[in-house]
Amino acid sequence: MIFFKVSQNINIKIADNSLVVLNKENRANDEDEYIYATTFNDFEAVKKIFEKVGTNYKTYIIDENKVLSKKAFPIELGISNKNEFLVQKQKLRRTTFLDEIPELSTKELFRDEEFRDIFDILKNHKKDISIAILGGIGRGIGEILCGLTAIRILVKTFQKRYKNIKIDLFLESAENPYYKRDKELIEKEPFVNNVLPLCQNVKKLYEYDYYIDNSSINESTFYKELNFIDAYLYKFGIDYTKIPLNLKFNQFDLSFYEPSTELKQELEKLKSKSELIMFHPYSPDIQRSLPKDIAATLLKELLTYCDETIVSTLKIEKVENDKYVDLSKHSKTLFDFMYIISRCDYIITVDTATYHISDLFLIPTVAIFPDDELVEKRVRYYKMTKPYVLKERKKNLSLLRFENDTLTVSKYTKYKDIKAKKILKLLKD
Repeated sequence: MIFFKVSQNINIKIADNSLVVLNKENRANDEDEYIYATTFNDFEAVKKIFEKVGTNYKTYIIDENKVLSKKAFPIELGISNKNEFLVQKQKLRRTTFLDEIPELSTKELFRDEEFRDIFDILKNHKKDISIAILGGIGRGIGEILCGLTAIRILVKTFQKRYKNIKIDLFLESAENPYYKRDKELIEKEPFVNNVLPLCQNVKKLYEYDYYIDNSSINESTFYKELNFIDAYLYKFGIDYTKIPLNLKFNQFDLSFYEPSTELKQELEKLKSKSELIMFHPYSPDIQRSLPKDIAATLLKELLTYCDETIVSTLKIEKVENDKYVDLSKHSKTLFDFMYIISRCDYIITVDTATYHISDLFLIPTVAIFPDDELVEKRVRYYKMTKPYVLKERKKNLSLLRFENDTLTVSKYTKYKDIKAKKILKLLKD
C-alpha cells in the first residue's frame, strides 16, 4: 500500500464514469483527509495522469510508518505488504540504474511470506467486524472467481467468532479498463458489502477493524506456486490444507441475469436440434491463445468428427459449416458470456476464464494448455475439466549435436500436433 498527498485538486474519471476525487491539503482541516492510500500500480497510474495534466500536478509520498502507527488505523491480517513503495522502487533501481533511488538494506528489501495464522492476529471482541481488502481479488475473471471462493471461506472462518462480517473491496481504478466489469461481478456476491475505487483517503480506512493488502500478491512466491484459491487463503492467514474440498468449488448465482429474448430463442433453437459444444480458442494472453490458422483448422476437424453443434462467442475466420454457429453478436457483456456457457453441454477452451466459468455449472470441459507448467495450479479443484497439454517438438538446425538445449532452435510445432479426435475423446470421457 502506498500513502501520498497531491499538490493540486483533481477529479479522475474511471471506467464506470464515476470520479475519484483527490484534493490538496487544506491546513484548516484534518490532515488525514488529504492522505490517500492505494496500490503501487494505481499510484504509478495516477502519476502518469498528473504528468499529462501539467507540471503543477505532483504527488508526494508519505512515510507509511507515520500512517500505520496511528491508533485509528485498522489491523493488517495475513501476510504483510509493508514497505511496498521501497521494495518496488528498489526493483526499479536495479532495472534502470537510477542512483537517486536509495539502496535498501537486506532487512528492508526482504518480504516476509511466512504464514501468519489469522486467529493469532484477531484482537477484536465485538460481535460485528469490518474488513477492507485493498487491491481487489485477482486480475482476471478466472482469478476473481477463485478469489471470491477464498473470501467465502474467509467469511465462514470469521463466523466461528463473529456474528456479522462486513467486507468491502477496493479496486485499482486510475488506469483499469475492467473496473466496471470487475465491480459488477464482485458486488453480486452476497458476502461482499461494497466495491469501491482506489484511491481512498486514510480517514475512510479508519472505518474498518482490519485490512488485507493484496497490492503485490501476484509478485509473491506463494501466488506463483499455489492454486489461486489456496494462494489467497495462505495470504489471508488460513491453512488451506485444512479446508474441506467441497468448500473450494467456485460458486456464482446467475439468477439475477435476464438474457435478451433473441439470445434465449437462438439457444433454444440450437439445443432443440443437438447438444452444444462451445469452442473458445483465444485468450487475452497471446501466449495462451491458439494461432488463428490453427484455431480455424482445429474447428474444421472438430466439425468433421462430432455430431454436436459447435458455437463460439469469438470471431473465427474462414470457417463455414451448418454445424457451426457464431454467437459473438449475442455476447456483449460478461453475464451474456456466462449465460451462453451455462447453456452449453461441453466446452473446449484455451487457458482463460472460460473453464473457470464452465466449472461453476459442472460442464464437461477440455482446457488446452501451452505447456504443463500451469496445469496443476489451474485445474486442481476442477473435477469437470481435463487438461490437454501441448508438447513442443524441437528441431536442431545445426549439423552439430548440442547437449545444451538453449542451442536448439524451436520450430513451434506444438500447435500442429493438436488432435481433434483426442480432444473429443477427453471431452466425452
